[in-house]
Amino acid sequence: MHVGLRIVLDAPVDAVRDALLRPSVMVAVTKPFLVYRSLDPAGFPEHWTPDEPHPISASTFGLVPSGASHVDIELHETDGVPIQVDRGGGTSGLFARMDMRHRMAVSALPDGRTLFRDRLTYRTRPALLGLALWPGMWVIWQWRAFRMRALAPTWRA
Repeated sequence: MHVGLRIVLDAPVDAVRDALLRPSVMVAVTKPFLVYRSLDPAGFPEHWTPDEPHPISASTFGLVPSGASHVDIELHETDGVPIQVDRGGGTSGLFARMDMRHRMAVSALPDGRTLFRDRLTYRTRPALLGLALWPGMWVIWQWRAFRMRALAPTWRA
């Protein structure tokens, strides 16, 4: 199963790349549907550090625990397109029943804006759980698009 976005953001590609590396942006674009918290005693870092997993938890509407996971960012380029992949995985709760791969890519547009592609692919155990979760995932991804469009102009480098 998957959910995805292909949207234009009103910010330059470097500003979007930087924003995607900030935990504060992850928190801002999913709240109130999913509320993320750092499980590290020091809290969230200012930026994700590639290849340094960071433990997190999430709850639906800040009330219903979804489980624990970790964010593990990998950065690379394919044909000159910057790609950020979260290789993290669930460690407890619902997240532990999901195999997820979150991939985000950004491309500069001629007018200075950014084409943002965002895809979460997941499998669940049992498989029917994935079908049950998909409508909620779709809603969260639409909210994510709405919030990213609203926040992107503030991401100017």
